[in-house]
Amino acid sequence: MTRGIIRLTLVWILLFAIAGGEYLVSTIRMPQAVRPVILVFAVAMVAVIAFFFMHLNRMPVLAKGFAVAAIFWLIVLFGIGMMDPLTRHFWWVQHYNPM
Repeated sequence: MTRGIIRLTLVWILLFAIAGGEYLVSTIRMPQAVRPVILVFAVAMVAVIAFFFMHLNRMPVLAKGFAVAAIFWLIVLFGIGMMDPLTRHFWWVQHYNPM
């Protein structure tokens, strides 16, 4: 029982360290093209959760396939959802004040 609690505590500290690193990197001024670097921290957190809490490393191949398919569809759905905000341009028109 004690070994399990120590393991959970270490994983919890690791998740907080990754979140802290993400916060520190997000406060750095960087060009817009480099900002997706912050996603590395999110991927690291997902990997920690998948391997320590979901125990994917001990699951059969079918379960791993379903996990990969779920991540793929999340990427597709978030990608489609982000297309509008990422590709929207504001064209300012003379004499237009939205306020």
